[in-house]
Formats: sequence, structure tokens, C-alpha cells
Amino acid sequence: MNDLLHSEDFGCSDTPKFICLHGLLGSSRNWRSVAKGLSDRFQVFALDLRNHGKSFHSHDASIAETSKDVLDWMDRMGVEQAVVCGHSLGGKVAMRLACSHPDRVRALIVADIAPRDYPQEHHSPTLDALLDLDLDSLSERKEAEESLSAKIPNWAFRQFLLTNLQFEDGKGRWLANLSVLRAQLSSISSNPLGQDDRFNKPTLFIRGGRSGYVRSEHFDSIRGHFPLAAIETVNDAGHDLHVENRPVFLNLVSDFLADKLDGKPTLPAKG
Repeated sequence: MNDLLHSEDFGCSDTPKFICLHGLLGSSRNWRSVAKGLSDRFQVFALDLRNHGKSFHSHDASIAETSKDVLDWMDRMGVEQAVVCGHSLGGKVAMRLACSHPDRVRALIVADIAPRDYPQEHHSPTLDALLDLDLDSLSERKEAEESLSAKIPNWAFRQFLLTNLQFEDGKGRWLANLSVLRAQLSSISSNPLGQDDRFNKPTLFIRGGRSGYVRSEHFDSIRGHFPLAAIETVNDAGHDLHVENRPVFLNLVSDFLADKLDGKPTLPAKG
């Protein structure tokens, strides 16, 4: 088994490093447009987390082990330090990595997730719907989309989910390790940090204005773990803010990095 995470890279190798981590049932491809937008200043790496995309499958889907995968990837790729940016599940992995190995994380960016427990019911109906698909009876993606339409009526969300489905010679298979992700959803949905975890370097949390994942009552918890955290809102976006309003997301990230990467800690901005 190849246990090195699959990655895509953008930009020049002689520029600072920037790592992107996707959310549940996503992949490196979700970050391509953002990566291209940052590639004039950074060498950007978009990773497939374990049990996702082209990376390896494992019976362990925990945040702790997934963050170790990213550290191992950095070691084996010769990336001493990087800005680490994660969305949703990837944000949890990024938080865990930053708190466990602050020397390897130059700055942290977390997109629409907070260090808290989330109800696993956010994702269980989706995973159940995918697992209920009878792939043996399907020969192309269009048939899968039609079969999912009743349980997942949102067209755009169905398209996103079906990026996990690959057909070869008329036979379908899931790229994501759905059964393990479903079985360990409670662990995946839990707070990745302990009470004493801290990251005392520049940190940016960006939330979607139409998303309920990060609310004002979570700000104290965020700043308890990340004392230098700035918290910004992309008003015209939901949970997938880096896709739904990429220009504003990129502007927030670019302004934050331009201001913080001189290494001088500043007072956190008010969310």
C-alpha cells in the first residue's frame, strides 16, 4: 500500500509552501481554483486525505491519524514549514496539526469549522444515501445521479458527491472509503482539540455568512485555542465558501498573509 498522500501542486518550487486540505467527501480538486489564485506567491499543494480521492484507504479515519499523514507527507516531500489551510474536515486536521506541531505550521487558515463537537447527523443521511446505491445495477454517472435525486435533491451537492464515483468498463466504484467514514462518523464529527491545545501563531478563521458551522458563540472557544485568531465572514456564501465566493475568500487569505507573514504577532481582529 502506498501510504503517501496524493497531492497536486501549483506554482514554483522556490516560493514559500501552502498546503490545502479538503472537507469530508471532497478531494484535492476542490482547491484547484484557489491554488491557482495563490500560485504567484506560493507553491501550493492540494492533498487528498486518507480515505479520499486518490489517497490510500485505512480502517482508521481519526483526525489524529489523518493529521499525522499530513506531517508524514511534509517530511517525505521535504516541506519544513508551510501555511496550512483546511476546510471543514480539513480544517479540523489543520487545527490538530498546528497544535501538535506548531514549528511546522507558519500560519493557519481554517474555513467554516470550529474546534467543537458537531452532530454526526449533519453527514449521516448523505453517507447512507451513497452507501445505499446499488453500483452493480448502474453503468454510468447519469444513472447514479438519477438514483440519488430523491434523497439528495440539491443538484450542485449531488454533482459534488458524484466526483467520488468512478466508472471503468461500465462498473462503478467509490473513490472515498464510504463504509469506514460512515462507521467512524462520530469520531470525525467530534472536537479535534483537547482543553490545553494552543497554537500561538497567526491564525485566520473564515466562516460563511449563510452557514451555521461557525457562529458568534464559538468565538471564545476559537480564541481560547488560537489566541491570535482573526475571524472573518464571507457574507454571500454558505459552508463551501471557498467555492461559492472564491474572489472574496482569496482576498481575505491574501490580505491576511500579506499582513502576518512578517512574523510580528498582532492583536486579533474582531469577528
